[in-house]
Parts: sequence; C-alpha cells; structure tokens
Amino acid sequence: MLEKAIEKLQNKQVDVQAVEQIDVKNVPLSSKVMLDKKDYDGLITAAQKYVVQVKKERKLEKLLQAAEKAIAGLKVKVAELTEIISSLTRQLDQYHSVRGQLNVGSLQKENKELKQRNSFYKSIIEQHSLAHLLSRNKDQRQTRDAR
Repeated sequence: MLEKAIEKLQNKQVDVQAVEQIDVKNVPLSSKVMLDKKDYDGLITAAQKYVVQVKKERKLEKLLQAAEKAIAGLKVKVAELTEIISSLTRQLDQYHSVRGQLNVGSLQKENKELKQRNSFYKSIIEQHSLAHLLSRNKDQRQTRDAR
C-alpha cells in the first residue's frame, strides 16, 4: 500500500521540461529577468507541487520505516510463539506416550483384586477378634509420625 502511494507520487513529478521551456527576458540595465504572467504562474504551481511532493515522500518514508520496524517485531514474536508451540507439542507427545504405556484396563483389574484381598483380610481379622491389635499399632504409628 505504501509502495503504491510512493509510486503514485513519483508519477506526479513536476514536468521539468515545461519549467525549462519558460521564456526568460532580461531586464535592460539590470541583472534581473522578466517572465510572462502565465509562465510565472506555471513556475509557482510547479514549485508548490514539488514542495508538497517532497513532504509527502518524507512522511511516507517515515511510515514505511515504522511499518518495517513493526514487521520485524512481529516476526520476532512469531518466532517466539512458534518455539512455545513446538515445546508444548513435545510435552503433549510425552504425555501421550506415558498414557499409552499405562494399560488402564489392567490397572483397574489389579485395583479391584487388591480391594478384594483387603476386604478378605479385614474379614479374617474381624473373625479372630484381632482388630484391637491393628488399631493399637495404628495409634503408635500416628504418635511416632507426629514426633
């Protein structure tokens, strides 16, 4: 967009040949020159257009430099975000690989078997009235852990 604007301004450059074709007449007994009113108006218009054009070009150059600086900053940000994404992707792949190694079905089956064994042992302890021994050991462990 900025390049198109610069190109447009360059196409509107002052017609240098028209300025060079202005007929200049020397004033007698002086180093001054005379111009026709039409030539003078054309010269003024050309000078004004040139000044406006130069100002616009400077403004556009500043805008272009600012845009280039912003683009460079965005490129750096994109590189940082790309690195973060790749890091997170690697972490996610590690989690997937660990989950794949875990066999959920066998773990659930093993957990069920352990719960059954635990309840079986509890029933044996209750049948033989040994629960008071376990609770005493439990109290001793708690006081020992508290120290």
